[in-house]
Formats: sequence, structure tokens, C-alpha cells
Amino acid sequence: MKLNKYFFNLMTLTLFGIILTSCSNNANKSDKDETGKVTLASGKEKYQKMVDSIETKMKASRNMPLDHGTAMFAMRCYDEYASYFPDEAKSPEYLFKAGELANSLQMPQPALSYLGRLMTKYPKYKNAPYALFMQGMIYDDQLKDTANARKIYKEVIEKYPESQLAKDAEASINNLGKSVEELVREFEKKQAASAKK
Repeated sequence: MKLNKYFFNLMTLTLFGIILTSCSNNANKSDKDETGKVTLASGKEKYQKMVDSIETKMKASRNMPLDHGTAMFAMRCYDEYASYFPDEAKSPEYLFKAGELANSLQMPQPALSYLGRLMTKYPKYKNAPYALFMQGMIYDDQLKDTANARKIYKEVIEKYPESQLAKDAEASINNLGKSVEELVREFEKKQAASAKK
């Protein structure tokens, strides 16, 4: 059994390496204008075509489990687009999507990295509150780091006090470190108290 797991991990790492280089290699073949200079617009167009293509593929397979290789390729393309074209309007959206994909694949460190970059570079982005809250959830649920989760949740409350996310962050703080069984018991106790009223 351990041997099969070893080969599976080896194959996953190999596939990951191929995917990481694929997006870069295709996009770095930029077009040149008539003077022989590489044009930035053509590079952006190539990246956009790759992003559009991978998003079409993901939408087509929406009802199936997320394909790991496709998701990894999409994250890489989103990341590189945002890195090479940081002033483009789509860059914060692509970092957000990369963070969501990494989170759904249970890859907490890349997810935190994408979402952290988003918060640093694009604090006014429309989904910035959710990106911040998602970081707290990752620390809480995946990394079991209650100190950082508490810090992030408090930041959500301070930055967005009137939002639903602030209420969710407050509830999350109250539930930090509790097991599922404890949460169920508390819920049942509240339900019983409500029924008595």
C-alpha cells in the first residue's frame, strides 16, 4: 500500500512540474512587432487566451469533481497573469480565483499566498473582505492555527464592521478550537432553550 502511495505522489509531483512550466513556456513566446521588439500586448493576449481556455474547460466539467491537473494549471495561469500584468483590471480577480482554487484543493500555503498578495496589492477590490475572511478560515480549518485565525477574524471585524462577514468572524472567534462534537452539543442546547420559550 505504501508503495502505491509513493508512486501516486511521484506521479502527482511530476504532473505538477509539467503544469508549472507549461503556462510559462506557452506565454513567453511573445509576438514581435515589425521592428523586432516584443510587444507586451501580445503577451497579455496569449495569457488571456490561456485563462479563457482553462476556464471554459473548468466550466464544462462543473458537475464532475475538480480535476487536480486542470486546477493547478489554472492557478498557475492566474498567478502569472497577475504577476506580469499587475495593473490590469482582471489581476485581482485572478488572484482571488487562484486563492479559491488552492483552498478547494486543500493547499493552504498557496491559498494564503494568493489571498495575501490580493489584500496587499488590491485592498479596494470588491471581494477583499471575503479574501481576508477566507484567510482566517484557512488558518482555522486547515492549519489549526487559532492564533492567526483569531488575528485575521479580528481584522475582518475592524475593517468591515457593518458587514455580514464581521458577524461571521465574531461567531468564528467564539468557536475557535472547539471540536465538531462540542459545536453540535452547543447547537442542540440552544435549540432546546429556544423550544422552551
